[in-house]
Amino acid sequence: MLDRDGCVTQWGGGAVRLFGRPPERAMGRHFCDLLLRGARRDMVRRALNEVAAGARWSDVLSAECADGRFHDVAFDWEPLARPGAWGAVMVTAVDTSLAPSADASADERLALLNELSSRIGATLDPRQAAEDFMGIAVPRFADTASLYVVEGLLRDEEYPDLTADGSVRVRRLALSIGVSRTDECDWRMAFPVNEIVLYGPRHPATRCMVGGMPIPYTVTELATRDLDKITGVLGESAMGILEKSSFLNAPLTVRGMVLGFVAFSRKPDRPRFDDHDDTLAEDLATRAAICIDNARLYCRERRTAEALQHNLAPRTLTIPPGLEVAHRYLPASAMTVGGDWYDVIPLSETRIALVIGDAMGHGAVAAGAMGQLRAAVRALAGFDLPPDQVLRRLDRMAEDLDSIQCATCLYAIVDLTTHTCSLARAGHPPPILVHPDGTASVLDLPSGLALGLGDATFSRAFSTTEVALPVGSTLALYTDGLVESREQDIDTGIAALQEALGSPGDTLEATCAAIIGALPKQYDDVALLLTRTTHPNDT
Repeated sequence: MLDRDGCVTQWGGGAVRLFGRPPERAMGRHFCDLLLRGARRDMVRRALNEVAAGARWSDVLSAECADGRFHDVAFDWEPLARPGAWGAVMVTAVDTSLAPSADASADERLALLNELSSRIGATLDPRQAAEDFMGIAVPRFADTASLYVVEGLLRDEEYPDLTADGSVRVRRLALSIGVSRTDECDWRMAFPVNEIVLYGPRHPATRCMVGGMPIPYTVTELATRDLDKITGVLGESAMGILEKSSFLNAPLTVRGMVLGFVAFSRKPDRPRFDDHDDTLAEDLATRAAICIDNARLYCRERRTAEALQHNLAPRTLTIPPGLEVAHRYLPASAMTVGGDWYDVIPLSETRIALVIGDAMGHGAVAAGAMGQLRAAVRALAGFDLPPDQVLRRLDRMAEDLDSIQCATCLYAIVDLTTHTCSLARAGHPPPILVHPDGTASVLDLPSGLALGLGDATFSRAFSTTEVALPVGSTLALYTDGLVESREQDIDTGIAALQEALGSPGDTLEATCAAIIGALPKQYDDVALLLTRTTHPNDT
């Protein structure tokens, strides 16, 4: 695998055998310097640009191989759907001078690898990626296949060491049996998905994971319990078939770590696994490992962000008599969380602070920044500072926190005795005030600069504006995800929200639900906080 500049970020066992360079000599080096002796750099740069734009690139290049000579090698480059530190371009290389194996031609092998990347690279669910892998490997490469991951990895546990006796504990994540439907049910009962299995130090599964290389083996090397299960499904007469079958285990290796292994088998009526199949199995397993690990890491980050957001966001809002509140938070999708947040903070029996903000980005970093901002606002609120002073202090704090690269915020203090509201904003969309007669207006507040941009001149520009908030007034605070999208600019969205607030529902909660329900296609996180002043006896 390559990064966007063409430097190697991953170097599998197949690359070691084809090009004769160990990983420590390949990692970090430019593709041209490593294999082409610096030649054709302009061509490679153009190819990288094509792949970065989402296209595939294929060509036959003269590359230096393991025997020290230059061979014509067919390269196929494809973009990763979600590039990251592990790379941006996945490379498949086949020496065209090598005769294809009896089971598959070089073109068929490339097609198999490409289909694998396109099908399982699109999911962010490790189990679904494993199932998709099974659907490609069986029956095109093998008659049966099962995929195992080290027990605990999918629960975010630390990578476990071998047990004291050298055994490994793995979980069966997926299974595919190329037999009749009746037999498949029996197989799945004997080898259920999610079963935890302990393999001893001499078992081919353990040896393949410890050595990081494919291991072909015979039926006599299977664990006794596995043989008992197989004969229980197929009967004792099946031993003759098993003895003539071919077996192969390939490690799931990614980023220097072995996630588990894939076990393949072929019946006697197919060619036995050979050296070419070992290489293909390793390439298949490596691609599966990349996709499964990407999905695993994504799920871990999402769980972390959700935990941060759940623990740091307000569990319940304390609402004093004389104020009614309705609120919503919607992440951009079921698969992401972000930095939008809001809070209601009692200052006294008749004064209450309202705050809403948006920390840039999605995921754990944005959720962590949101949590820091919310905690800081709650601490500052205790000093009963005017809104502009709160934002000024938040801005200074944000300059010292790497997680807060940029955040918007609006801080307001509602006084239920004087029926006034003091507000200040830092780059946040303006609030909308709905008067008791139903007319809605966008409050013209100085915008200020977003928090964390580190400009002392602009940070002094935060200013507080006071507006009347008579009984029956509704104040709407929101984040830009509610009013801005790819199809709609922010001014149009604010105008639409203003119109919707001017036609309220029977209750504030109904108004809040109607606004959220009328959202067009959502691209960003959305937060909405509606407050209405009432007579104390009405709440």
